[in-house]
Amino acid sequence: MSKISFRGVEAVLFDFEGTLVGNQWNRKEAVQETIERLKGLGFPVDRLQGKKYSLLKNEAIAMAREIGQSPNSVKEEIDAIYDRFDADALSRWSLRPQAKDFLSFLKTSDIQTGLVSNLGAKTLEEGIKKLGLISHFNIVVSRNDVRHLKPNGEGIRLALNRLGVPGGKALFVGDSLDDIQAAKEAGLQVIIILGGENSRSDLLTGGPDFLIQDYGELIACLKEHRI
Repeated sequence: MSKISFRGVEAVLFDFEGTLVGNQWNRKEAVQETIERLKGLGFPVDRLQGKKYSLLKNEAIAMAREIGQSPNSVKEEIDAIYDRFDADALSRWSLRPQAKDFLSFLKTSDIQTGLVSNLGAKTLEEGIKKLGLISHFNIVVSRNDVRHLKPNGEGIRLALNRLGVPGGKALFVGDSLDDIQAAKEAGLQVIIILGGENSRSDLLTGGPDFLIQDYGELIACLKEHRI
C-alpha cells in the first residue's frame, strides 16, 4: 500500500463506533432481537438469517411492502431496537489513543471533518458531548438521516454534499468492511484502523486503500503535509 497523503484533501470523514472509540456495540444480540421482532411482523425470517445488523435493516426495509408492511414503520421498529443497543455501548465508550489529537490537527490544517455513522442521532450526540468532540466536526450524519446504513454509500454522499466537497478530495476513516464498501461506492479513498469490527484478514478482502494501527500514523502523515 502507498503512503497516505493529505495533499489536496479538503475533508476527512469518520465512522464512529470501532473507529474513534472502542468497538462496544453488541451486534449479535441486536440481530437476534431484530429477527424476533421481524418474525412477529410476518417477515419470512429464513431469508434474513445470517445477515449482519446493517444489511438486516436495509433488506428488511426493502422487503416491507412485499409482506404488506410500511417501509417507514419497519425502519422505526428496527431503529427502536438499535437505539437501546446504542445506549448500552455509550456507557462503555472511550476514545482511541490520539484520536482527538488527530481531529485537532485536521482543524488547524483547515481540513473539514465529518462523522458518518450507523448509530442513532441521540446516542451519537451524547457520545460526542461525553468525549469532548462537539467542536471537532463540521457535519454529523447518523442512521436517522438516511434510509440505508453503510455498506450503502448514502450517508457519505450526504455528508460530502453538505460540506460541498467532491469524493476525490476527501478521505474516509473506518474500521469495517461496511466502511470500505460505503466509501468506495461514494468515490473516496478509505483508511482502515485495525482493532475494530473486522479482522485484518477480512478487511484485506475488501481492498482498503490504507491500513493503520493507530492515529499516531495519521498525525505523522498530516505533519508532513503541513511542512
